[in-house]
Amino acid sequence: MLSFKLSLYLLIASVFVFQLLPSPVVCNDEEDLLHDINVYRKVLNLAVLDENEKASCLAEEIAEDLENTKCEDFRDYYPLPSYTSRIPSFQKSVNKCKININTTKDGVIMPVCVPKLDSDALFSNYTKSNRFSKYLNNSKYKIAGIGSEDDWMVLIISTNTSSGDFSSATSLLSGALKGHYLMMAFFLSTFIVLLN
Repeated sequence: MLSFKLSLYLLIASVFVFQLLPSPVVCNDEEDLLHDINVYRKVLNLAVLDENEKASCLAEEIAEDLENTKCEDFRDYYPLPSYTSRIPSFQKSVNKCKININTTKDGVIMPVCVPKLDSDALFSNYTKSNRFSKYLNNSKYKIAGIGSEDDWMVLIISTNTSSGDFSSATSLLSGALKGHYLMMAFFLSTFIVLLN
C-alpha cells in the first residue's frame, strides 16, 4: 500500500513538474513574415498592419490555387486589381471568403514563390523589390491578410477605408438594416413617451 501511494505521489509530482516546464511556442511562416514586415514598417514610422480575417481568407485561397503553379509561370505578376485575372480561380476565392470585390478596390495582392518559404528570401522579396516595397512603404495601407501553401506566400494589404475593408455584401446589408432598426426603435420609444 505504501508503495502504491509513493508511486501515485511521484506520478502527480512529475505531471506537476512537466506542466511547469516552458512549452515551445509554435510560430508559422505567415505570422513570422507579418511580424517582420510590421517591424520593417515601424522602422519607417508607418503604422503596423492589422490582420483582417477576410483578407487572410482570400490570401489563403489564392495560395492554395497557386500551389501547383511553377514559380517561373507567375514571376511577372504585377499587384494591381486589374491583374487579378491572372490569379487562378480568383472570383471563386472571393466568393468563398464572402468579399464584395466591387467595394474592395484599395487592396493589393502580392504573391511570392520562394522554395521552402525561406524567411530571409520572403522578407527580401517583399521589402527590397520595388514591385512590392512601394506598397509596403505607403502609409495608406493599414490592414493585411496573409496565407501560404507549399512554396507560395500571398500577402494582401489594403486601406481601412470603406473601399478597402474587405466587407461583404451581406454585412453591408445587415449594417444598413441595423441602422433602420435602431431608428425605428428610437421613433417608437419617442412615440410611446409622448403618449404617456
